[in-house]
Amino acid sequence: MLTAIREGSKGWISGIIIGLIVLTFALFGISSYLEGGQETPVATVNGDEIDLYTYQNELAQQRQALTSRFGSNFDPSLLDSLGLKDRVLDSLIETRLLNQHTADNNYRLSDQQLAARIQQSEVFRTDGQFDTEKYKNILTANRLTPQGYEAIERQNGIALQLRNGIVGSAFTLESELDRLVTLQTQSRDVEYVVIPAADFVDEFEVTEEEAQEEYDKNLDQYQREARIKVEYIDLSVQKLAAESDPTEDELRQTFERLKGRFKTPEVRKASHILISIDAGSDDSAKAERLNHAQSIFNQAESGADFAELAREHSDDPGSANNGGDLGIVTPGQMVQPFEDAVFSMQQGEITGPVETQFGYHIIKLTELTEERQQTFDEALEVVEEEARKASAEALFADLVDPFQNLIFEQPESLGPTQDETGLEVETSEWFTLNQGEGIASEAAVRRAAFTPDVLDEGLNSPAIELGFDRIVAIRKLEYEAAHPKPFEEVKDEITLNIKLERSKEKAAKVAAEAINGLTHQTSWDIMLAANEWAAQSLAPQRAEIEPEYAVLADKVYADDFPDEGMPIYGDVVLPNGDAVIYALKGVQEGPGGDAAGGIRDQLVQQLINRDGVETYQRFMNQLRSTAEIVIDEEQL
Repeated sequence: MLTAIREGSKGWISGIIIGLIVLTFALFGISSYLEGGQETPVATVNGDEIDLYTYQNELAQQRQALTSRFGSNFDPSLLDSLGLKDRVLDSLIETRLLNQHTADNNYRLSDQQLAARIQQSEVFRTDGQFDTEKYKNILTANRLTPQGYEAIERQNGIALQLRNGIVGSAFTLESELDRLVTLQTQSRDVEYVVIPAADFVDEFEVTEEEAQEEYDKNLDQYQREARIKVEYIDLSVQKLAAESDPTEDELRQTFERLKGRFKTPEVRKASHILISIDAGSDDSAKAERLNHAQSIFNQAESGADFAELAREHSDDPGSANNGGDLGIVTPGQMVQPFEDAVFSMQQGEITGPVETQFGYHIIKLTELTEERQQTFDEALEVVEEEARKASAEALFADLVDPFQNLIFEQPESLGPTQDETGLEVETSEWFTLNQGEGIASEAAVRRAAFTPDVLDEGLNSPAIELGFDRIVAIRKLEYEAAHPKPFEEVKDEITLNIKLERSKEKAAKVAAEAINGLTHQTSWDIMLAANEWAAQSLAPQRAEIEPEYAVLADKVYADDFPDEGMPIYGDVVLPNGDAVIYALKGVQEGPGGDAAGGIRDQLVQQLINRDGVETYQRFMNQLRSTAEIVIDEEQL
């Protein structure tokens, strides 16, 4: 179909197609505008509509987030098989239910709580401090107003409070905890012997006829994958930047534009001694505290150790133990009189007493680093990189449309696209659908190469996006269909596989026979000596057993408690084909109460988290069960 449309777009067929599109729009599209553009909601929750735009926007954001997280090698089609659409809709429905519940029950989030929630968000912080300019820029980039974003965050904060309240209401019974602690700390005395399957490989001979029979029966297992070689054009900001050669004027313009980046801001570090004033103090008490502050100031001015004075006299518990050190002081961080003093001082200067609502401060400016602007020559390396990048981004934007249009309008060749854009046509190495190097290391490129248009019709691929600043188009050069590998090529592999399978069976048989003859403790030792096997001790607690022995651990911990002097024997085959025989000699219950140490505290938290989440889920299920929810499946 795509081929037909491409070919028809150059002649009379395109006229018919366009005519039908125009007629359809005339009959249905315009009438929908005249009717007010009403849109059927994706779902309604107690009469509250979830519109198609909200659903599609959230779905697109989730897809983009997952694709960005896993890179261009991630196949977006997998998202549908994972039920992403249903998950997104369920999330939107849950949000509406929570909003309705909190509104009906008059839940509130104060302005102070909202401000703290926003200011504590790492995405809006610079050097650990809330950055107002960054906050505004991020909102603008996401097409949000502060009022709109704050309304969303207020509702999110209310919903989080509700969830935390429900989850935090969980508790655990001491009897349940005691039993779990006992089981968690239980230890089992186990000896085991591994019987490697590889020990028996050389015992078996495989004839060529047997290998040929295995090859013929399982021909699909010995296939050589289809492979392809393509030519391609790669349009990327990175490649364009590498080829860019900015002029002196462009470099200086870039320097001026980014001048702020090359400025080292002023840094002021200060220490202080606070002489506090109690609330409700009269003038006499204030005067006494002021005289005390003045006395300390005089001592500091006379050369007394400022840090020692702070440790002895300061009423600020946060800094007194550090000799009054406040670290770096930035504008807007301190109350105004304190800030005015700090930013009028020279390094090493001591001033005071400075009065604030907290009391009287003696202040020392311990460090002053003046603001410094890098010169053009000092910043040249970064400026060149930024100038190349800016030039490449502008050129990329100019070339994107011609690139996309030409590969579609001239599908039989990449030549016109090369001529128009000046980009080089390159050639890949051979690659398969599942593996490739160079440009074929990108899964999106490999998938495009094996589409019918490229593979069967010999057409250009559509533009393949490999990130926001890179697009590629490919075209088939050579192709080899999948075909069986010659028997001679895989004969040794088949022979070894047959030997390995037989050796695994032999190892399991040896283990089973060894266990069948065991009835008491001494026979275990006799059996080990007779076979010259050295037993090993399994880690005593389940959590300490290595992952490769998980199957053995499952078997051992499923066994009953052994009678005294009568071990329980067993055998098991590991995932790698090795066989294991074991003797469970004893079980020791773990300690309870305080003897369990940190394990008990850890289990308490795990149980509370588990039960809290389950309680919250039951709460949400209750909201759902009593809500009127209508979903339009055709809209999904």
